[in-house]
Amino acid sequence: MAVTTPQELSAAFGAAVNAGDLATALELWTEDAVIVQPDGQTVRGRDAIAAALRALVEHEVRIDIHVEHTVTAGDIAVASGSLTMSGTGADGRAFNQRSDSIVVYSRAADGLWRLAIDAPWGLPRR
Repeated sequence: MAVTTPQELSAAFGAAVNAGDLATALELWTEDAVIVQPDGQTVRGRDAIAAALRALVEHEVRIDIHVEHTVTAGDIAVASGSLTMSGTGADGRAFNQRSDSIVVYSRAADGLWRLAIDAPWGLPRR
């Protein structure tokens, strides 16, 4: 999927996950990408991220990404915004969770943007 701005990338990622299209969602990440979990632990690399995304798709979790602010410097961009996830948990109960998020994007040699660091719950305070 060809995305030429960080905002397009966030929209494309959300659309791919909501459509259950794991392959497209995964190709929007760099090979060495990182997801920062709420406790500060990280999910590192595209293979590990694939497992996390697979869980979202298999549980039909819907995501809504709202990018509020973006700053770009050359081939790097950082954005802040919000993420809302909704669906049915493993216990069969409906959930709707909103969090403030921080995302770092990287523009590759092909000119396309990819997700490099995703902190969907923000960065933990230590």
